[in-house]
Parts: sequence; C-alpha cells; structure tokens
Amino acid sequence: MNKSAHVIIMGGGPAGSIAALTLQKLGHQVTVFEKEKFPRYRVGESFLPGTLSILHRLGLSEKIAQAGYVLKPSATFLWGKTEAPWTFSFSTPKTEDWVFDHAIQVLRSDFDQMLLDTCRERGVRVFEEAAVIDVDTEQADKVSVTVRHKDETSEFTADYLIDASGSNSPLVRKLDLREYDEFYKSVALWSYFKTPDPFKNDLNGTTFSITFEDGWIWMIPLKDGIYSVGTIVDQSKLADIKAMGLNAFYDKTLAKSERALSILNGVERYEDVKLVRDWSYETKYFSRNRFFLCGDSACFTDPLFSQGVHLASQSAVSAASSIDYLMQHPEQNEKVHAWYNRSYSETYNQYHEFLASFYTFASFTEPESEFWTKRRISESADERLKRKEWFEQLVNGEKQNRPQIGDFKDRASTMIAIGRHQRNELTDEFMDAELNPARVRWISDLTKQLNRIASFNWLGDRVETADYFKIEPLSFKLSLKRILSNGAGKDMTKYTVSEALVQLFKDLYEQKFGYKELMVRLNEVGEVNSSQFVIRLMEAGLLDGFDKHGQRVLVQDRLRFDGVGVEYEV
Repeated sequence: MNKSAHVIIMGGGPAGSIAALTLQKLGHQVTVFEKEKFPRYRVGESFLPGTLSILHRLGLSEKIAQAGYVLKPSATFLWGKTEAPWTFSFSTPKTEDWVFDHAIQVLRSDFDQMLLDTCRERGVRVFEEAAVIDVDTEQADKVSVTVRHKDETSEFTADYLIDASGSNSPLVRKLDLREYDEFYKSVALWSYFKTPDPFKNDLNGTTFSITFEDGWIWMIPLKDGIYSVGTIVDQSKLADIKAMGLNAFYDKTLAKSERALSILNGVERYEDVKLVRDWSYETKYFSRNRFFLCGDSACFTDPLFSQGVHLASQSAVSAASSIDYLMQHPEQNEKVHAWYNRSYSETYNQYHEFLASFYTFASFTEPESEFWTKRRISESADERLKRKEWFEQLVNGEKQNRPQIGDFKDRASTMIAIGRHQRNELTDEFMDAELNPARVRWISDLTKQLNRIASFNWLGDRVETADYFKIEPLSFKLSLKRILSNGAGKDMTKYTVSEALVQLFKDLYEQKFGYKELMVRLNEVGEVNSSQFVIRLMEAGLLDGFDKHGQRVLVQDRLRFDGVGVEYEV
C-alpha cells in the first residue's frame, strides 16, 4: 500500500498546477497557495509539443480542444539578415497517443485558469490571494510555510514543498540561491496587435522569430485574430527606454524590422507596452531535504524557443514523481535529489547551449551592433560562460580533436539547413513537405559517416552500469533503472540497458568491431533504436569511431532539447 503524502505547492501557474495534478494522480493530498486572484495576466503564450503530451496524459485534452487554442505546427525563423526563412517543424511519427506533432498558442490568463480550476475539480485544495511570506525547510521531517490569506496570517505544515512561485520566489530569496546569467542580458518589451494570421497553409499558427540590427522579435498568433509581438534588445538600451518611454521606444524599435511589419500588415498595437529584464538565471541547486524548485522559481534561459512552460511542466512532473517515490523509499533521499538536480541542470544546460549556438550564428549575419557582438561565442576564454558545463566540455573538446569553439555556429547552421525554405522571401506557398529532401540528405550523410566506422573505441577502463531514475510515461511513477557507464564519470542517460546490452558493449570493448557489425548485434538484442543508441553514446563521450585507416570519424554532436518530436524526457 502506498504511503500518502501531504504536499504544499507555492504558486498556481502551470508548474504548480501540473505538479498538483500529477501528485493527485499518484494518490497524494495537495494544497496550493497562489498569491494572486485568477484569472491574471502572464506573458509566455507559445508552447512545445512535449507540454501538450504531459497535459494529455493528465486527462486535459478534451478541455484543451474545447478552448479552441491556435494549433502551432512549427516555429519559423527569419534568422540572420542574409538568410532565407527556415522552419523548425514539429512533424513526427505518432508512435504513441501521447506523442504530438503540434503545440498550442494560448492566452495564459485563460489557460492558467483552466489548469487551476481542474485542480479544484479533482480534489486539490486551492487558496487564491494567499501569499507565502516565509518558509522553513530546515526541519528533518516536515516543511512549514507562513501564509497571508486576505487579512489573516497562518502557519501550515506538510511532508514536502514544491516551490512553483515564479521568479520572485520567497524561498529562493531566503536561501540566496539565484545566480544571474551573464550571457543573456536582455530586455523584452511586448504588446498586442489585432490582425488575422495571414498564412493559410503549413505556416498557419506558426510562431516567428525575426532578427534585426538591435536584437530580435517574436510574433505569436493567438485566437480571435491577436498577435503577441515582443522585441528583445540588450540591457544597454535601458537608458534609451527610460528617456523615450516604453511605448515610444517599442514603436521605434519595431519599425526597424520590415519583415515583422509586413506580417502585421499596417495594424497598430492596441495595448500599452510591457517590459521585463533580468530573466536569465538559474539556482545553485534545484532541490534539497523536503523541497523542490520548479519552473521559473528554479531557472529561466531565454524566450527564443518557447521552452519556458515546458521546462516548468517537465520539472513539475519530476518533482511530483520524486515525492511519490520518496514516500515509499525515504532511504533513497540523497539519490533522488541527486537525480532531480542533475536531470534539471542538464535540461537547462541543453537549452542554454542550443540558444547560444543560434545567437552566435545570427551574430555573423547581422550588423556589428552591441546586441549581436555580445551574443557571439568565438573564443574559449569567455568569462560569461565559465560556470556552464556545456561550454567547458566544448573547450576541453578542443584538446581532444572534438568540435571546437570556432565551429560553434555550424551546430546551428546544420539545423537551419534542414529547415530552410525554397524561397528567399516568406510566402504562404511554403509546405512542410518541401523540407523532406533536406531531411533525407542529412540522414543519408549521417549514415555514410557512421558506416565509415571500421572500429569503435570504448572511452574508459571498463563497461559497467550506473543507477538512474526514469519516469514511467503513463503512470508518472519514478523507478530506478540502469544506464551504461564507463566507471570514470561518463554515462548515457537517454536509454536504459539490459544484461544483454551490457554484455554486447563489453564484447565491443574487447573486440573493437565497427558500426555495421554493431548494428547487426543491436538488432539481435532488439531493445533500442540502434543508430540513435550509438549516436547518443558518441555524444556522451563513451564511444569513438575510427575508419579503416585509423582516422577518427567525427560525427557532429546534434543540438537537442526536450519537448519536441519524440525527445520527451517526461
């Protein structure tokens, strides 16, 4: 019989509500304290397919369909002054009913209200206008929060706490956990325009990210013919913003992008402009003792790839699953927190690297403005990135004949080439099928490189396994699995392994056979996507491949991030 927990959640936004719904599904009691009264305004209207997948498995698909949100098939980029448009398509095989080939664009006030109302309907206790003003996480067997609800102040205790209270988290402030990012030091200004989506075919519902000399612009089509339009500029523009005022600065900045104005078709904004700064940050750790940080309480990178709500959703499920597991296995406390911190940190770093590569790419095509010069990575002594694990790996890779800093922009250019439109101008003639030849060509080139590998070298003194937690996609139960490791700090977490797979790689360690023979043996075991498994091992630094002349075969690391295609970690 499962032991039930009582969990307090600070914040009723997507992270808090999804954590509550997951805990309720797992059989636990939940109390949500939300400081505001819903509906309330939030920016961040554009989602990823992985978020839709989580919501579907929580039983929310019918409500989402009834809401009539705009379906988002892709993200389209006019990225780089001299570049043709390119589209990051979400099209993917529907291998499970919870794998989606689209996302949604929402009005956050409506969407967040729907989530919080669903929590109430399913038995979660929800208090609005209830601000948590103090938190005690130092007790061994419980957590305590002090809550000001309307005019009364009360103390509540629970077994665990999930902090989903956003960027102004009182717990993060109290523990002094926040570390601001030195690379993405930007300012966002945004407003709304009433104009129908001008695209009727495969670009209908897509978001746009458009570079210009001083930064870039987001454009998100919402229902009822509304566009959310934001401008991202460097923090050095704050003095100009103060001198000119938000509205005047925004209008002047937006006017610098002819490509954005052409989509708006002469329509003027109908709301005053809003601003946010200092959004890019992380925390020294994401969980400890009896609390877990989720969503914007924990970290935020940059809005370029619309990953904010997905990171909130994924961390919410992970935190809820962790608490459920710990109620049955309290002796695994350190191991669960180590997994949560590692998996969250790695996902955040994935996004950080992904975004940095696209900024670097654009910086070589846009004018030498302050914005783009600051967002270029071109040398290994970049102090802004000294805490970033992905950057350290790249720097160290230069010493090991791996991808180098000077090649960093090429990591984005590969993906851009796959999604590049056949026409230099943005047009409704674009169809997703026109990307197929580039996709096939890329897969063909990758396969040719892999087939050149005549022998593999296992990078480490031995082949062994390490413990790693995985979340079962339908039950949301956390369980301990085994992954491949070299015993020297390198492992590959994407796939779990059986005894047969471990033995296969022990054989490879001894015999050093090549790619074709490895494919035959992996297919005989029949447990993994063979080529993807090998590529992941190479990306993780566990395998090196050499051709028949003994020359290393370089298979370029793929830029990845969770929440698209079948790249769902939750």
